[in-house]
Amino acid sequence: MKVYPITIKIYAEDEHEAEKARHALGGFVDQLGQMGIHVTGNKIADGMSRWDKNAFVRSKIIDHFKNN
Repeated sequence: MKVYPITIKIYAEDEHEAEKARHALGGFVDQLGQMGIHVTGNKIADGMSRWDKNAFVRSKIIDHFKNN
């Protein structure tokens, strides 16, 4: 398995905020990788489609983004 860099859009007030998000996401992937857990494209795609099917998780995620 190879590592591929990807680029995604994110809303930010400025470049610093966008860089902070990039760093946080990269750190998340790296931290799980150090635990032997690979954040793969398929797992991200599956997780993104599944979060909407769990009402509790969906509401918590939406509340986090609405209130912060």
